Amino acid sequence: MANYNPLNILVALQPGLGSPVEYEELIKKRFPEKVANGEIRIRLLQSGAAANIPDEYLDTHIVGTGVIVERVHEMKDLQWVMTFSAGVDHWEKWGKLPKHVPLTNLPGGSGIPIAEFVIGLMLNLAKKYNQLWDQQKERKFIRIRGEELYGKTLGIVGLGGIGRQIAKRAKAFDMRVIGTDIMVMDIPFVDEVFLNDRVEEVISQSDFLVLSCPETKDTLGMMNEKRFKLMKKTAYLINCARGSLIIKEDLMKALNEGWIAGAANDTQWIKNPLPSYLPPEDEIWGARNLLITPHISSWTDLYATRFGGAFVDNIERFFNGEPLLNVAHGFEGEPKWLKNG
Repeated sequence: MANYNPLNILVALQPGLGSPVEYEELIKKRFPEKVANGEIRIRLLQSGAAANIPDEYLDTHIVGTGVIVERVHEMKDLQWVMTFSAGVDHWEKWGKLPKHVPLTNLPGGSGIPIAEFVIGLMLNLAKKYNQLWDQQKERKFIRIRGEELYGKTLGIVGLGGIGRQIAKRAKAFDMRVIGTDIMVMDIPFVDEVFLNDRVEEVISQSDFLVLSCPETKDTLGMMNEKRFKLMKKTAYLINCARGSLIIKEDLMKALNEGWIAGAANDTQWIKNPLPSYLPPEDEIWGARNLLITPHISSWTDLYATRFGGAFVDNIERFFNGEPLLNVAHGFEGEPKWLKNG
Protein backbone atom coordinates (compact mmCIF):
# COMPACT_ATOMS: atom_id res chain seq x y z
CA MET A 1 0.00 0.00 0.00
CA ALA A 2 1.19 3.49 -0.73
CA ASN A 3 2.03 5.54 2.34
CA TYR A 4 -1.05 7.59 3.18
CA ASN A 5 -0.71 9.30 6.53
CA PRO A 6 -3.39 9.78 7.54
CA LEU A 7 -5.60 7.46 5.52
CA ASN A 8 -8.79 9.49 5.07
CA ILE A 9 -11.99 7.41 5.14
CA LEU A 10 -15.37 8.95 4.42
CA VAL A 11 -18.64 7.26 5.46
CA ALA A 12 -21.75 8.83 3.92
CA LEU A 13 -25.33 7.70 4.54
CA GLN A 14 -28.80 8.95 3.75
CA PRO A 15 -30.92 10.08 6.74
CA GLY A 16 -33.30 7.38 7.80
CA LEU A 17 -31.05 4.55 6.66
CA GLY A 18 -28.90 4.23 9.74
CA SER A 19 -26.12 6.27 11.22
CA PRO A 20 -22.55 6.60 9.88
CA VAL A 21 -21.47 6.19 13.50
CA GLU A 22 -22.28 2.47 13.28
CA TYR A 23 -19.67 2.10 10.54
CA GLU A 24 -17.22 4.34 12.38
CA GLU A 25 -17.41 2.04 15.40
CA LEU A 26 -16.65 -1.00 13.27
CA ILE A 27 -13.55 0.72 11.86
CA LYS A 28 -12.41 1.72 15.35
CA LYS A 29 -12.95 -1.81 16.63
CA ARG A 30 -10.89 -3.36 13.84
CA PHE A 31 -8.10 -0.74 13.85
CA PRO A 32 -8.00 0.77 17.36
CA GLU A 33 -4.33 1.72 17.29
CA LYS A 34 -4.39 3.17 13.78
CA VAL A 35 -7.38 5.34 14.69
CA ALA A 36 -5.89 6.35 18.03
CA ASN A 37 -2.52 7.40 16.61
CA GLY A 38 -4.08 9.28 13.71
CA GLU A 39 -3.02 6.83 11.00
CA ILE A 40 -6.71 6.53 10.06
CA ARG A 41 -8.94 9.61 9.99
CA ILE A 42 -12.68 8.98 9.74
CA ARG A 43 -15.13 11.54 8.35
CA LEU A 44 -18.89 11.06 8.71
CA LEU A 45 -21.55 12.60 6.53
CA GLN A 46 -25.32 12.24 6.52
CA SER A 47 -26.86 13.54 3.31
CA GLY A 48 -29.72 13.08 0.87
CA ALA A 49 -29.84 10.87 -2.22
CA ALA A 50 -26.57 12.44 -3.37
CA ALA A 51 -23.90 13.50 -0.91
CA ASN A 52 -22.52 16.97 -1.64
CA ILE A 53 -18.97 16.75 -0.33
CA PRO A 54 -17.38 19.82 1.25
CA ASP A 55 -14.03 20.96 -0.14
CA GLU A 56 -12.12 19.82 2.92
CA TYR A 57 -13.14 16.20 2.23
CA LEU A 58 -11.71 16.09 -1.29
CA ASP A 59 -8.51 14.51 0.07
CA THR A 60 -10.48 11.33 0.84
CA HIS A 61 -8.82 8.00 -0.02
CA ILE A 62 -11.64 5.54 0.73
CA VAL A 63 -15.41 6.04 0.58
CA GLY A 64 -18.03 3.80 2.14
CA THR A 65 -21.49 4.98 1.26
CA GLY A 66 -25.20 4.35 0.98
CA VAL A 67 -25.67 7.32 -1.38
CA ILE A 68 -24.13 8.66 -4.57
CA VAL A 69 -21.13 10.79 -3.63
CA GLU A 70 -21.33 13.61 -6.14
CA ARG A 71 -17.70 14.78 -6.07
CA VAL A 72 -15.80 11.50 -6.07
CA HIS A 73 -14.32 12.37 -9.47
CA GLU A 74 -12.69 15.42 -7.83
CA MET A 75 -10.93 13.29 -5.19
CA LYS A 76 -7.47 13.09 -6.72
CA ASP A 77 -6.18 10.42 -4.31
CA LEU A 78 -9.35 8.31 -4.17
CA GLN A 79 -8.40 4.63 -4.04
CA TRP A 80 -11.73 2.81 -3.96
CA VAL A 81 -15.41 3.12 -3.08
CA MET A 82 -17.77 0.67 -1.39
CA THR A 83 -21.50 0.97 -1.89
CA PHE A 84 -23.42 -0.41 1.07
CA SER A 85 -25.71 -2.41 -1.18
CA ALA A 86 -25.79 -5.57 -3.25
CA GLY A 87 -26.60 -3.72 -6.49
CA VAL A 88 -24.43 -1.14 -8.23
CA ASP A 89 -26.85 -0.04 -10.96
CA HIS A 90 -27.37 3.40 -9.36
CA TRP A 91 -23.61 4.06 -9.64
CA GLU A 92 -23.46 2.75 -13.19
CA LYS A 93 -26.35 5.02 -14.23
CA TRP A 94 -24.69 8.00 -12.56
CA GLY A 95 -21.57 7.21 -14.57
CA LYS A 96 -19.09 9.66 -13.07
CA LEU A 97 -16.93 7.32 -11.00
CA PRO A 98 -13.48 7.28 -12.65
CA LYS A 99 -12.83 3.96 -14.37
CA HIS A 100 -9.56 3.39 -12.50
CA VAL A 101 -11.35 3.57 -9.12
CA PRO A 102 -12.71 0.17 -8.01
CA LEU A 103 -16.30 0.09 -6.81
CA THR A 104 -16.97 -2.72 -4.35
CA ASN A 105 -20.27 -4.05 -3.07
CA LEU A 106 -21.55 -7.09 -1.19
CA PRO A 107 -23.35 -9.45 -3.59
CA GLY A 108 -26.02 -11.38 -1.73
CA GLY A 109 -25.35 -9.30 1.36
CA SER A 110 -29.06 -8.66 1.73
CA GLY A 111 -30.03 -12.27 1.09
CA ILE A 112 -31.09 -13.22 4.60
CA PRO A 113 -33.19 -10.14 5.48
CA ILE A 114 -34.84 -9.97 2.06
CA ALA A 115 -35.62 -13.69 2.15
CA GLU A 116 -37.25 -13.30 5.55
CA PHE A 117 -39.19 -10.29 4.28
CA VAL A 118 -40.40 -12.17 1.20
CA ILE A 119 -41.63 -15.07 3.32
CA GLY A 120 -43.45 -12.54 5.50
CA LEU A 121 -45.10 -10.98 2.45
CA MET A 122 -46.13 -14.40 1.16
CA LEU A 123 -47.68 -15.25 4.50
CA ASN A 124 -49.44 -11.90 4.62
CA LEU A 125 -50.90 -12.37 1.15
CA ALA A 126 -51.97 -15.93 1.97
CA LYS A 127 -53.29 -15.38 5.50
CA LYS A 128 -54.68 -11.85 4.98
CA TYR A 129 -52.99 -10.46 8.09
CA ASN A 130 -53.37 -6.89 6.86
CA GLN A 131 -57.14 -7.34 6.50
CA LEU A 132 -57.37 -8.89 9.96
CA TRP A 133 -55.40 -5.97 11.40
CA ASP A 134 -57.73 -3.49 9.70
CA GLN A 135 -60.72 -5.34 11.16
CA GLN A 136 -59.19 -5.27 14.63
CA LYS A 137 -58.79 -1.50 14.45
CA GLU A 138 -62.47 -1.27 13.52
CA ARG A 139 -63.46 -3.86 16.20
CA LYS A 140 -64.97 -6.14 13.58
CA PHE A 141 -64.98 -9.86 14.34
CA ILE A 142 -65.21 -11.36 10.84
CA ARG A 143 -63.63 -14.69 9.91
CA ILE A 144 -61.53 -14.71 6.74
CA ARG A 145 -60.45 -17.92 5.07
CA GLY A 146 -56.76 -17.89 4.25
CA GLU A 147 -54.54 -19.97 2.01
CA GLU A 148 -51.59 -22.28 2.67
CA LEU A 149 -48.06 -22.08 1.32
CA TYR A 150 -47.88 -25.87 1.60
CA GLY A 151 -47.69 -27.49 -1.83
CA LYS A 152 -47.74 -24.19 -3.71
CA THR A 153 -45.21 -23.39 -6.46
CA LEU A 154 -42.81 -20.54 -5.77
CA GLY A 155 -41.16 -19.09 -8.87
CA ILE A 156 -38.00 -17.07 -8.30
CA VAL A 157 -36.79 -14.91 -11.17
CA GLY A 158 -33.07 -14.74 -10.43
CA LEU A 159 -31.49 -17.50 -8.36
CA GLY A 160 -28.54 -15.48 -7.14
CA GLY A 161 -27.59 -14.99 -3.49
CA ILE A 162 -30.95 -13.50 -2.52
CA GLY A 163 -33.02 -15.93 -4.59
CA ARG A 164 -31.27 -18.93 -3.05
CA GLN A 165 -31.92 -17.68 0.47
CA ILE A 166 -35.61 -17.33 -0.42
CA ALA A 167 -35.66 -20.87 -1.81
CA LYS A 168 -34.07 -22.25 1.34
CA ARG A 169 -36.76 -20.76 3.55
CA ALA A 170 -39.61 -21.66 1.21
CA LYS A 171 -38.66 -25.33 1.50
CA ALA A 172 -39.46 -25.17 5.21
CA PHE A 173 -43.09 -24.65 4.10
CA ASP A 174 -42.94 -27.65 1.74
CA MET A 175 -43.28 -25.49 -1.34
CA ARG A 176 -42.23 -26.51 -4.83
CA VAL A 177 -39.47 -24.10 -5.83
CA ILE A 178 -38.56 -23.26 -9.42
CA GLY A 179 -36.58 -20.37 -10.85
CA THR A 180 -34.30 -18.88 -13.48
CA ASP A 181 -30.53 -18.61 -13.76
CA ILE A 182 -27.88 -18.03 -16.41
CA MET A 183 -27.28 -21.79 -16.63
CA VAL A 184 -29.08 -24.96 -15.64
CA MET A 185 -27.45 -26.45 -12.56
CA ASP A 186 -28.29 -28.13 -9.30
CA ILE A 187 -29.14 -25.48 -6.71
CA PRO A 188 -29.94 -26.46 -3.12
CA PHE A 189 -33.65 -26.20 -2.25
CA VAL A 190 -34.64 -25.59 -5.89
CA ASP A 191 -36.66 -28.28 -7.65
CA GLU A 192 -36.19 -27.07 -11.21
CA VAL A 193 -33.96 -24.45 -12.80
CA PHE A 194 -34.82 -22.76 -16.10
CA LEU A 195 -32.57 -20.63 -18.27
CA ASN A 196 -33.34 -16.92 -18.15
CA ASP A 197 -34.88 -17.00 -21.62
CA ARG A 198 -37.51 -19.46 -20.34
CA VAL A 199 -38.78 -17.08 -17.69
CA GLU A 200 -42.33 -17.22 -19.06
CA GLU A 201 -42.53 -20.90 -18.13
CA VAL A 202 -41.70 -19.96 -14.55
CA ILE A 203 -44.25 -17.12 -14.62
CA SER A 204 -47.06 -19.36 -15.84
CA GLN A 205 -46.42 -22.13 -13.28
CA SER A 206 -46.03 -20.00 -10.16
CA ASP A 207 -48.53 -19.50 -7.36
CA PHE A 208 -46.12 -16.94 -5.89
CA LEU A 209 -43.79 -15.17 -8.32
CA VAL A 210 -40.81 -13.37 -6.75
CA LEU A 211 -38.58 -10.96 -8.67
CA SER A 212 -35.04 -11.33 -7.37
CA CYS A 213 -32.93 -10.16 -10.28
CA PRO A 214 -30.94 -7.01 -11.08
CA GLU A 215 -32.09 -4.32 -13.47
CA THR A 216 -30.59 -5.02 -16.90
CA LYS A 217 -31.63 -4.34 -20.49
CA ASP A 218 -33.33 -7.75 -20.44
CA THR A 219 -35.18 -7.35 -17.14
CA LEU A 220 -36.21 -3.69 -17.46
CA GLY A 221 -40.01 -3.67 -17.69
CA MET A 222 -40.08 -7.47 -17.85
CA MET A 223 -43.43 -7.67 -16.04
CA ASN A 224 -45.71 -6.24 -18.69
CA GLU A 225 -49.31 -6.85 -19.73
CA LYS A 226 -48.43 -9.98 -21.70
CA ARG A 227 -46.66 -11.58 -18.77
CA PHE A 228 -49.27 -10.62 -16.21
CA LYS A 229 -51.76 -12.46 -18.40
CA LEU A 230 -49.51 -15.54 -18.25
CA MET A 231 -49.87 -15.66 -14.46
CA LYS A 232 -52.54 -17.73 -12.76
CA LYS A 233 -55.54 -15.72 -11.63
CA THR A 234 -54.87 -17.10 -8.14
CA ALA A 235 -51.19 -16.07 -8.20
CA TYR A 236 -49.34 -13.32 -6.35
CA LEU A 237 -46.40 -11.19 -7.48
CA ILE A 238 -43.72 -10.06 -5.02
CA ASN A 239 -41.03 -7.52 -5.94
CA CYS A 240 -38.15 -6.70 -3.61
CA ALA A 241 -35.68 -6.12 -6.46
CA ARG A 242 -36.20 -2.97 -8.54
CA GLY A 243 -39.39 -1.06 -9.29
CA SER A 244 -38.25 -0.69 -12.90
CA LEU A 245 -38.74 -4.43 -13.50
CA ILE A 246 -42.51 -3.83 -13.53
CA ILE A 247 -44.52 -1.59 -15.84
CA LYS A 248 -46.60 0.17 -13.22
CA GLU A 249 -49.67 0.78 -15.37
CA ASP A 250 -49.78 -2.90 -16.33
CA LEU A 251 -49.53 -3.97 -12.70
CA MET A 252 -52.45 -1.71 -11.79
CA LYS A 253 -54.49 -3.15 -14.64
CA ALA A 254 -53.67 -6.71 -13.62
CA LEU A 255 -54.75 -6.01 -10.04
CA ASN A 256 -57.82 -3.89 -10.68
CA GLU A 257 -59.16 -6.20 -13.40
CA GLY A 258 -58.42 -9.37 -11.44
CA TRP A 259 -55.86 -10.97 -13.74
CA ILE A 260 -53.90 -11.93 -10.60
CA ALA A 261 -54.90 -12.35 -6.95
CA GLY A 262 -52.59 -9.72 -5.51
CA ALA A 263 -49.10 -8.30 -5.25
CA ALA A 264 -46.55 -6.88 -2.84
CA ASN A 265 -44.06 -4.22 -3.92
CA ASP A 266 -41.14 -3.06 -1.79
CA THR A 267 -39.28 -1.20 -4.53
CA GLN A 268 -40.81 1.76 -6.30
CA TRP A 269 -40.34 3.66 -9.56
CA ILE A 270 -38.91 6.96 -8.35
CA LYS A 271 -35.22 6.92 -7.37
CA ASN A 272 -35.00 10.26 -5.63
CA PRO A 273 -34.56 10.01 -2.74
CA LEU A 274 -32.76 6.70 -2.77
CA PRO A 275 -33.34 3.82 -2.50
CA SER A 276 -36.82 4.46 -4.00
CA TYR A 277 -39.85 6.59 -3.34
CA LEU A 278 -43.62 6.66 -3.96
CA PRO A 279 -45.33 10.04 -3.51
CA PRO A 280 -48.69 10.16 -1.71
CA GLU A 281 -50.53 11.34 -4.82
CA ASP A 282 -49.46 8.32 -6.90
CA GLU A 283 -52.51 6.45 -8.19
CA ILE A 284 -51.05 3.03 -7.49
CA TRP A 285 -51.77 3.48 -3.78
CA GLY A 286 -55.38 2.70 -4.63
CA ALA A 287 -54.71 -0.49 -6.57
CA ARG A 288 -56.68 -3.57 -5.54
CA ASN A 289 -54.98 -6.19 -3.32
CA LEU A 290 -51.58 -4.48 -3.32
CA LEU A 291 -49.21 -4.33 -0.36
CA ILE A 292 -46.80 -1.39 -0.57
CA THR A 293 -43.74 -1.23 1.68
CA PRO A 294 -41.14 1.60 1.68
CA HIS A 295 -38.07 -0.26 0.33
CA ILE A 296 -37.08 -1.76 3.66
CA SER A 297 -36.77 -5.48 2.89
CA SER A 298 -32.98 -5.41 3.33
CA TRP A 299 -32.76 -2.82 6.10
CA THR A 300 -32.53 -4.47 9.52
CA ASP A 301 -30.64 -4.19 12.79
CA LEU A 302 -27.79 -6.23 11.24
CA TYR A 303 -27.41 -4.15 8.07
CA ALA A 304 -24.45 -2.10 9.27
CA THR A 305 -22.80 -5.15 10.83
CA ARG A 306 -23.02 -7.07 7.55
CA PHE A 307 -22.04 -4.36 5.06
CA GLY A 308 -19.73 -2.55 7.46
CA GLY A 309 -17.98 -5.85 8.14
CA ALA A 310 -17.23 -6.25 4.43
CA PHE A 311 -16.05 -2.63 4.34
CA VAL A 312 -13.51 -3.05 7.14
CA ASP A 313 -12.36 -6.37 5.65
CA ASN A 314 -11.42 -4.52 2.49
CA ILE A 315 -9.78 -1.72 4.47
CA GLU A 316 -7.59 -4.38 6.08
CA ARG A 317 -6.79 -5.88 2.66
CA PHE A 318 -5.89 -2.39 1.48
CA PHE A 319 -3.42 -2.00 4.34
CA ASN A 320 -1.92 -5.41 3.51
CA GLY A 321 -1.60 -4.66 -0.21
CA GLU A 322 -4.06 -7.44 -1.10
CA PRO A 323 -6.67 -7.32 -3.88
CA LEU A 324 -10.05 -5.98 -2.84
CA LEU A 325 -12.97 -8.37 -2.55
CA ASN A 326 -16.19 -7.97 -4.57
CA VAL A 327 -15.05 -5.42 -7.13
CA ALA A 328 -18.15 -4.73 -9.19
CA HIS A 329 -18.20 -5.49 -12.89
CA GLY A 330 -17.99 -2.64 -15.36
CA PHE A 331 -15.20 -0.73 -13.63
CA GLU A 332 -11.83 -1.08 -15.29
CA GLY A 333 -8.22 -0.43 -14.52
CA GLU A 334 -5.78 -1.20 -11.76
CA PRO A 335 -6.12 0.78 -8.53
CA LYS A 336 -3.29 3.20 -7.87
CA TRP A 337 -2.41 1.57 -4.56
CA LEU A 338 -1.47 -1.66 -6.36
CA LYS A 339 0.78 0.27 -8.72
CA ASN A 340 2.41 2.18 -5.90
CA GLY A 341 2.51 -0.57 -3.30
